[in-house]
Amino acid sequence: MKRKYELITRVICLIVAAILLSSCAKDAPTRTISSENKENRVTVESKVQAIIPPNTVPEGTQIVITELDQLIDHDFAGFRPVGLFDISSSGEDEFGNAVTLEFEYNKKDLDPTLDASDQLAIAYFDELYNRWQETDFEIDETNSRVIVKTNHLSLWSLFVQDSKYVTLSWPNFIIYFNKDAQAPAIGTIVSGDPIYEYATIVRTGLYDAYKAYGDLLFKLPGHTKVYIDSWGSDKEAEWGWFSKNIEIPLTYIFADELKMVSAHELFHAVQNQYVNFAAMAMDRWWMEATADYAAAYVATNYGLKEKLKFNYLNVGITDSETFHTYQTAHFIKYLVDAGYDFEEMFSSVMTQKGGVLETLNSYCASKKMPLATHYDHFAYSVLFENSILTQDLGTDVYTDLVSNKLELNLDAPTELSELVNVGSSYAATLAGIKLISDQDADFEISLKAIEPTSGVKVQYILADGPNKDNVVNTGFLDHNAIEMTVKDGNYLYFLVTNFSPQNGFVTVVVNQESKPQPYANQRTVLIYNDTFLVDVEFNLSANTLFAISREIVNGEVLFLQIDFDKSNKDIVIDVEAIVSNLRFSSEGDWGENHEPVINEMGWVNAAGDIQGSETSLTIPAGDTGIKSIGYSLIIDIHNTEENTYYWGGAANVVQITVRIMD
Repeated sequence: MKRKYELITRVICLIVAAILLSSCAKDAPTRTISSENKENRVTVESKVQAIIPPNTVPEGTQIVITELDQLIDHDFAGFRPVGLFDISSSGEDEFGNAVTLEFEYNKKDLDPTLDASDQLAIAYFDELYNRWQETDFEIDETNSRVIVKTNHLSLWSLFVQDSKYVTLSWPNFIIYFNKDAQAPAIGTIVSGDPIYEYATIVRTGLYDAYKAYGDLLFKLPGHTKVYIDSWGSDKEAEWGWFSKNIEIPLTYIFADELKMVSAHELFHAVQNQYVNFAAMAMDRWWMEATADYAAAYVATNYGLKEKLKFNYLNVGITDSETFHTYQTAHFIKYLVDAGYDFEEMFSSVMTQKGGVLETLNSYCASKKMPLATHYDHFAYSVLFENSILTQDLGTDVYTDLVSNKLELNLDAPTELSELVNVGSSYAATLAGIKLISDQDADFEISLKAIEPTSGVKVQYILADGPNKDNVVNTGFLDHNAIEMTVKDGNYLYFLVTNFSPQNGFVTVVVNQESKPQPYANQRTVLIYNDTFLVDVEFNLSANTLFAISREIVNGEVLFLQIDFDKSNKDIVIDVEAIVSNLRFSSEGDWGENHEPVINEMGWVNAAGDIQGSETSLTIPAGDTGIKSIGYSLIIDIHNTEENTYYWGGAANVVQITVRIMD
């Protein structure tokens, strides 16, 4: 349905000319109110009469009825004007009491087999909207009069059904269709004339929709006029904001589509039972979206025909562009699929005070969760799931959908930051990073979102490929960094949503620090007064970067001093000492029946002894104290002939000091 906002210049010019130029008007009956306590009448003989009740117009006011020769068409299809009258007052044109206007019609203009009320219309020209506004009326068939009650004077016109129009009646509808119009042939043409079949399909669609809406207890319009005609190839089905009538053009070639558009337009008449046309215009996105959903899933089971465009997410759901409003029906379906009752949700929103977005959020929050949370899930589903009917991807998510495309070479540690903008409220932008490396290895990176404007949320998505179904991990970001493991061929996406009234911004930061390089040392050591020889392999690694500020071998001991920057996370140091091939430095000094053996070996620190070759030292975040740890062994001499053991000596082969640099 399209709203017509264009200024009707021709109409206004004709009105002004007709009023200002006396040659365009007939003699104008005038009555000066001599007593405001009496009823007063102003009459154009056999055409129109204004009845002013007592205490309505001040004494001395002139009431004038000017009949205009120029008849002006309105945009209510199927009717022709038969009288145009400017009814005005020398004082105020709006009154506290209702004025009665009586317009006479010619019975010869009507079909006697049909109700007169179905063949007549009365309208006034609304200067605020520059449109004709059809209004309710009563029929006095005895005196052939159309009677209107109004509290204002204006330009009024009487209209009679055009003779080329045929009608189909039903208790809640009257359908007018142009019998001479060339309708497309849809299905089997039983009557022999496609226009009659076309009208019958419309009637069926309206009947089914009216019943379905009534079954769900929606408020229903009492009576609706429907017009079918050819208005050109650009004409779309329309419910008139002012006329309250439905117009169905002859541009539809499938019965299902024709029934759906009929149901869609009827739902606008349903909406009008809850709010006036001004409120409908203010929240047009909601009106079109719910009408499309109702036609697709309540009145019929045909479902939404138009696939959701991916760029729908880039524009806020409240945007009033026509196609966008229809696409929002996919979001309505998402909410219903999430468990909300459509009629209850619709009625709650339409009957609460405030804007639709505000009341819809209140409703959702009271039932399940805030509307913004639903929108986050909806946007993710559109981009990375198959639960919503979307257009097909041309290539893949990264190529087709990412607006901020970046690459990060994992082989060259760096920090990458990107400002992401979301242009409107309840909209989304997708940024993406392609991760590349020449190594078959895992890399640790950190993510965070900094300096977001109010109402902005950031969801990260890690995928092992560029397609929809490649997601391996997802979550929400804030200023606190989170860490993850990535590799070559991964894609990292940032889905940024905005729920503030203005544009939203956020900076996403990806940091890949240089990987801490492990330390290793291998040596053959003379220990315990050079009595023994032993092979020592020592390995050290950490979860963050470190520097070796001292490395000295003094006798049997390897002294290491390693420095770390102060960190807001725990520092974990893994150490391993492998001692092997223990032997005498001089075999001849001990004879053939003796051999050295290791009695004990392990790590020693302030917390105590740790047996074995491996251990870890954890330094809590923020701790700046100096830590130390060493590796020692105790040696026995084994008399193999007597199978006895006695003390052989001890040695400390590794000593580590750890400093945290503040």
